[in-house]
Amino acid sequence: MLRIAVIFESSPFDRKGLFNAVHNRVKHLTASGECEVDVFCVHSRDNALTRRLRHTPEVPFKESVAIEGICYRLLWYRFSIIDHVAVSKLHRKPFFFQRFVTKAVELLKGYDRLVAHSFTGALLAAEASAKYGTPYFVTWHGSDVHTHPWRNPLILRQTRSLMEGAACNFFVSNALKAESDKIASAAKKDVLYNGASSKFARLSDAERTALREKYGLEAGEKVVAFVGNLVAVKNVSTLYGIFSRVRAQYDGPLKFWIIGDGKLRKSVENDFASGSELPVKFWGNVPAEDMPGIMNCIDVLILPSLNEGLPLVCAEALSCGANVVGSEVGGIPEIIGKTNTVPHPEAKDDTFVSAVASKVSTLLQTPEPQSLPAYISWKSTAQKEYDCLR
Repeated sequence: MLRIAVIFESSPFDRKGLFNAVHNRVKHLTASGECEVDVFCVHSRDNALTRRLRHTPEVPFKESVAIEGICYRLLWYRFSIIDHVAVSKLHRKPFFFQRFVTKAVELLKGYDRLVAHSFTGALLAAEASAKYGTPYFVTWHGSDVHTHPWRNPLILRQTRSLMEGAACNFFVSNALKAESDKIASAAKKDVLYNGASSKFARLSDAERTALREKYGLEAGEKVVAFVGNLVAVKNVSTLYGIFSRVRAQYDGPLKFWIIGDGKLRKSVENDFASGSELPVKFWGNVPAEDMPGIMNCIDVLILPSLNEGLPLVCAEALSCGANVVGSEVGGIPEIIGKTNTVPHPEAKDDTFVSAVASKVSTLLQTPEPQSLPAYISWKSTAQKEYDCLR
């Protein structure tokens, strides 16, 4: 039986896209009964000052966290402003974080395979591989390919080295795999699609009615929503324009939901406060266990991102029976279909905003069945991953 160590950086205390993707991969990989999996979750430990600077919440300091029978062993490192300046301004390797990496890799001895997710996980896996001779595999999820390497020459060089040293690099969409050719075209590569958790499913009419009442929705009232981090790559500056046009084009009772948090939340709130009054609710971060019910109340989800790997939120919304409209970038068309996407205009005008609003308004008036492609399946992804690891 293969002994596998999974290494990635995320937070089990605020479970979002990357964490959920890794969690479901691990859950389905272990369900095969053909391998033994230990999971190591890298997490920064901030003080009051760095929490304020980085907009991070205070979290409990624990050695491990168990979620649905999976134990996440937490590898804590102190966030260093000196390291941050060294990397972001001087493009030099971080001194204190490297000390953490050197110590942490001692925990990765004795495994048959190292499975990393994204940049930080790959750094630890590569160093452990060099020390113990264990082959490592990396799954790249999005911004670790299409954004971060192009903002920092150090990250670009390291990402290229990590890809070239991996036994195989997995990408969550064909679009992301193609994008990676700009970094390391000769590295060994394959595609492993994300899926949607079985918890995301269309509920009965009675269950949905009860949930709609719980969340303050009236009979016949429809919901247009954005779900995700309120950050620049998600193109959240377009939300007010899209929502206001939808309100003008659709005559029926309507509410708008914005679910998530991030550095641009205040800016987005100001957009809505300074514009014409819209029936919008800012939810902030929502517990992961509540999201399937909330998704069952959404009629149309929008994702106007500037770039994406393969957004889990699209799979989750489709699984709950919602329609989804997104931008024609990254893996979005691979999950919702090209006809449900809108290209970003080259010029800075309102073409994109108007086109998204038009598609949303049409779907509100006449909903169309949208279903997940057959290849968006955790079961088939886990089987393919295991076959590659053997």
